[in-house]
This record gives sequence, C-alpha cells and structure tokens, in this order.
Amino acid sequence: MSKTIIINRSLSESEINEVEQLAEAGAQVFVLSGNNVPDFARQILFTPDEKKQVNYQTMAEVLRFGDLSVGDRTVAELFRIDTASVWHYHKFRVYFAVRNLMYFLQPVSQQFSSFSGHIWFVTPEAKPLLHVFPEVIFRFPEVKSKAKFNFGPLFSYLALVKFRFFSYLFSSRKKPEYLLYLTEKYSNVLDKNSLKTKPGHHILEYLISELDERFALMTEVLMPKPKGKSDYSFSWKQFQSSWNHHPKIFLEGFLIAGLLKSDVRKSAKEAQQSIRRAYPKVRETELSTIQQLMLEVFQSLDQSSGFFIHRYFAARHYFKDLGVKAVIAGDENSPLTKSILDAARFCGIKIIGLQHGTMHDLHPAYLYTPCDSENRVMPDLTLTWGKYWEEFLIEKSNYPKDSVVSIGQIRTDIIPVLLQSEKQKQAVPMQRILFASQPQRDPELRYQAAYDVFKSARKLPKSQLIVKLHPREFADSDYYSAIANEAGCSNYMLDTTSDLYQLIASCDVLITCFSTVGTETVYFYKPLIILDHLKQDIAGYAAEGVAFQATNADTLTTILSGILRGTLKIDRRKYDSFIQKYAFQIDGRVAERCIEAITASAKDSADNI
Repeated sequence: MSKTIIINRSLSESEINEVEQLAEAGAQVFVLSGNNVPDFARQILFTPDEKKQVNYQTMAEVLRFGDLSVGDRTVAELFRIDTASVWHYHKFRVYFAVRNLMYFLQPVSQQFSSFSGHIWFVTPEAKPLLHVFPEVIFRFPEVKSKAKFNFGPLFSYLALVKFRFFSYLFSSRKKPEYLLYLTEKYSNVLDKNSLKTKPGHHILEYLISELDERFALMTEVLMPKPKGKSDYSFSWKQFQSSWNHHPKIFLEGFLIAGLLKSDVRKSAKEAQQSIRRAYPKVRETELSTIQQLMLEVFQSLDQSSGFFIHRYFAARHYFKDLGVKAVIAGDENSPLTKSILDAARFCGIKIIGLQHGTMHDLHPAYLYTPCDSENRVMPDLTLTWGKYWEEFLIEKSNYPKDSVVSIGQIRTDIIPVLLQSEKQKQAVPMQRILFASQPQRDPELRYQAAYDVFKSARKLPKSQLIVKLHPREFADSDYYSAIANEAGCSNYMLDTTSDLYQLIASCDVLITCFSTVGTETVYFYKPLIILDHLKQDIAGYAAEGVAFQATNADTLTTILSGILRGTLKIDRRKYDSFIQKYAFQIDGRVAERCIEAITASAKDSADNI
C-alpha cells in the first residue's frame, strides 16, 4: 500500500529529504500549512467559513460532552468531588485544544475516508490524536526547545511566597464579612482624583477604592513559568499586608498550610484517585471521534486537576470556621478562581461573580447547560454590565433568573472624570490610530490581524499607530516588531504601560478583533473598527451599528482613510442605544452599586436561613 503524507507544520531539512524519498517511492504528499514544504505537495484547503463552522460545532460538542450519560451519571457529575466540578475547571482549555485539532482533522477527513498508511507531520499539540488514530504514524518536531530557564523570576517568586506564607502564619486571623478574591498583579491605572497613573488592578481598582471595613482582599501571586515567555510581574506591593487600606489575606498561606495538614492531603489524594478511576469508565462508553478527543485532552490535564483539587481542599479547611458571608471574584469561571469559590460554596458561603469581559456564543467560560444549572455550577449571584449580558446568561447560559443583576462596568467609573479632562486639552496634530491587540488562540489569525494593521498604517504615513499590547502579551514586543518590519511599517509604537482608557480618550480611531476594548471604545464615542477575517462579528459590534467591519488589509485601509478624512462618522443614536443596552449607566457610580448588590444579596441569604 502506498503511503499518504499530511504536512501541518514547518519541516526540517532532514524531514524534507525524507518526504522527497517517500514521494519518489510513490507516496502522495498533501499540505495544510507550514514552511519548508515540498513544492509538489498538494494543498488541502480549509476556508474561513469552514473554520467558523468548526468553531460552533466544537462548542456544541463540548457542552454536550459534560452532559453525556455514563451509567447513571453525566460526565460532569462523574468528575465532580462534592462541590468541586473538575470538568468545568478544564472546559475552557478543552474547547480551544479540540477546536484547533478539528481545524486539522476536519479537512483531512473530508479528503480521505481512511487513514490507513498515513504519516502525519504535526505539532506537539496534536498528541491527543495518537490514541484516537493508532493506524497513523505521527511525526512530531525533533528540535528541542531553546527556551531559557527563568531563574530570576522563579527566585524572586519563591522569596515572595516564603514571606507571604510566614506572614499568614503569624498574622492575626482576620474575620471580615466579605472577601474579594483577585490575583495580585499590578498595572498602571488612573487615579480618579489626580488622573495620574498609579499601580493598581486593571479591572477592580475602582471597586477596591470604594470598599469599607467589612471587606478584605484575598490575593495570590501567580507563579512564573519555569521556561520560556512568562508574564510574571514582581512588585514590592505584593509584600504589603494591605491594599488601599484594605487588609490582604495571602492565599499562598493556606495553600502551603494545606500541604502540611494530613486531612487536606488525604482528601486531595482520595479525590484525585476518584477522578483517575473515572477516565476508563468514560472510555468504555461509546464515544464519537470528537468525544474521544475531548476525553484525551481532558485526561492530559490530570496533573493540573490535582493542583486544583488541592486548592479546593486547602480552601475548604480555611473557610471552615471563618464566618464569611460572601466571596466575590472577577474571572469567576477560571479554574484558579473556581476551585476557591467551590470551596466557599461547600462551607455555605455565598459566591458572587463580577463580569470581567465580553460574553458571546463561543465563550466556554460563560456557557452552561440546564444540567449545570441544576448542579449549581455557576455563582449564586453574577453582577453584569448591562441588560444584554443579563439576558445572555439567563436565556443562553441557563443561569437562574434571580441570580443575575445589572450594575454597569466598574472600569467606567473613571470615564466621566477623564472625558471632562480631555475637553480641556489642546488637539494633537498627528492623527492617532490605536490597535488593541489580543493573544488569539488561532496563531494564523493572530499574525494576520497584526500584519494587516501594520500594512494599513504604512499607507497612512501622516498618522501614528499605537499598539496597546494585551496584559498577557507583556513579553511579546519582539513578536509585533518583527511583523511591523515585515509589513514595512515604521510609523508605530508599542505600548505596554499606558492606561488603556487614557489611550482611548486621546485616539482618533480604535481597531480590535473582538476584544472587550471594542465595547469600551463606544463609551468614549470614538470610531471603532473590528478586523474580522472570518466575518463572524462575534461580539456583535457591526450588527449593533457601532463598528465598521474590515475583513482584510485593503478594507481596513479604506475604512481608516474615511474616518481620518471625516467622510465616515459614528452614529451617535446607535452609540447611545448600545450604552444603555450593554453598560447600564456610565455615571461614575458602578462600584457603589456593586457594593450595594453584594451586601443586599448576603442579607437576603441570611434572612432566608
């Protein structure tokens, strides 16, 4: 039988020689993507519309997988320890990993009815395919990673954790009524009084500044990656025992203390053994190909599951006699946060989520099923930005109707002050184009978006392009500089330090793909362009009439030219409608409403006991 070779990555020189020899022996060679591939390889096409279809199909399958029956329980229930829902800790990562695998698998499946005799040159991310397709010979890159060990960040982190642990042990036991959980990473934010930048939390700072003595902050500093790029950010403020005069409880303290307690270690060990016994039970069930992939990806995260389970039991031990009424968190569905919130729920503490980003039909963290609702996977109360988000959670995500309240977006409390200040400034002579980048999980789309923006800016030499890097792209300046150089763009600057709202207030137009920044741009009545290569309009900005939609560099250039010349203008009526729908009110009082909703909710719970 002749061989069939599928290439989906760049090849080394030795691999090219090997492929050429196999082709001479009669092998058929096909390519999806990659550099250094043979000229004679036949292209397997996968269109943007087909990618879009995979996005939605994969999301539907991920939601169905959690509800899949395995005996008398669902998958989600099988991987649940008391109130700790381990499946939901990984649902986000499973979706994106499987989606990217389907970008490869679906076009290949359309081309071939059988994979017998196939050799696939793929990246290490495709390893979950190994057990699903044993008939395929997999060829992964042989080149070892050249990433350096992060000695400096790891040393400073270990010193910090040691300090925070001993501070926790020897500090007096704080017993607040409410705990606000957050990861302690400082960004530059604007002070509402002086409009000068100061270190603070990029989402919650204006809420923290309004908290009273009933509140304390539960904070942790995330560990830097041992190797390669890391967005770890050290600050001396992480040693301080308070933030804006509010006491901090160092989460590292009870996590390490949990390692020293035999009951916590025993419970975590038994829970992980229970999780590991569940994998073969699911595997015995009749699974489709995509369900097999989801199980493989999920099981590959088993070590992470052990870490989150430890967090859960250590937090349970801490919350046991604390007497807290509620624990509040942004990013409430991430596994780091959710493991802590699940522990609070086990101890009878109310959990409250704060909307921190845009929700849409392809956002795994905000999509739940009726079974999830019955099992109380989501928070007891979620505070959203506006009525649209409230209705999204209730109608599309199966949140209980009485568990969602609109209060507005906390970060907007600076806007009335900032807009008043901008009115008093003199006009800047050079037109400013602001690009809010995103660490998109599709590397091709991420690259294409940046390249198209730089290419368009090059054609508008009288303007200045400001690339505001996403916080998770803190170390990606070289990545964007290389793309700018490739596009021949020199009229740009990379910005990793300025306050985003200050940049929006001073720009003439903002470009993004589907980021929450687009929503915030409308609050300033600034022209907004979404660069939407797949024509999905995920966040609905174009459909709402508040964004111009570009699909490539040419259309982006045309739109930018029209806006900067003044021939394309925003529709203020649609902007007004959008703000009412998505942001409730921009009046500088969102933090105040947030605190009122938290305390009222906790009081209602106490009255019902």
